[in-house]
Amino acid sequence: MEIDSFTELVPLLSNFWRTIPAAQQLKLESSLTLLKQDHQLGQLYFLGRLEAHSVAYLLAFGTPGLDVFRERKFYYSRNAVDWILLLEPTDWTEEWSRLWGEFTGNASFAFKMRSLAAGSAGVVVREQDRLWYVIHAILREAAGVPRGALRMSTERDVVLNPFFQGLTRAEMVQLANYQHFRRPERPAEENLRGRKECDLSFDVFDRLEVDVLPEGKSFTMRLDDSGRLVVWSSLHWLGLEFFHKADSNVYGFFYQGDGRKNWDLPFMVEV
Repeated sequence: MEIDSFTELVPLLSNFWRTIPAAQQLKLESSLTLLKQDHQLGQLYFLGRLEAHSVAYLLAFGTPGLDVFRERKFYYSRNAVDWILLLEPTDWTEEWSRLWGEFTGNASFAFKMRSLAAGSAGVVVREQDRLWYVIHAILREAAGVPRGALRMSTERDVVLNPFFQGLTRAEMVQLANYQHFRRPERPAEENLRGRKECDLSFDVFDRLEVDVLPEGKSFTMRLDDSGRLVVWSSLHWLGLEFFHKADSNVYGFFYQGDGRKNWDLPFMVEV
């Protein structure tokens, strides 16, 4: 949730049984506004809450320019007031997603993981580094935005589309109309294939429908009582929800979970 729209978006969390206490909401809005100013960020997002054994990590990320992905910075806080910058680990790999131990709440705690490479020694991962990786993985694999919310500029910058007016009620219930919140990783030809109408500036982004396996079964959808707000939930990263209000530019995503990926999903659905 972008901090400039925080007050507007927080009440929508109740539609998927999430809430932020009023006192904490005020602290977050105040401290994140100051963080945005102090670090000279063009946009700053509150991602959510990671539940550790002894404390909860509050998570945020932002970028200094208009490009929503260039020089992106990750932050965490334990008290909703003081924010700590997470530096990208120099030796991280996708194998870190196999770490299954519970987060402890001690940022210096070391997790031990066996390496898959033959003859390699075990890997030691600090909790603070693992926290960086989990934010990175959730944003890359699970966070979604409605089609048209992001736009690729002629300078290849990825920016928020100021002219986005939202999906219709018929469009918002189709996973094909949602895209990853990340830079395109698939060839543009694949992302454009199959669309009856397309716009190169915003259809170049990776589609959630075909990119995450099991295809078409990695997200669940539900509507609020009015039928105008849709909520999609990731089954890979349990606790990540993204939402959109029909015919409006109101959308966002929120995470509340334990930071562990659900590797059992292929055995939980019919493939």
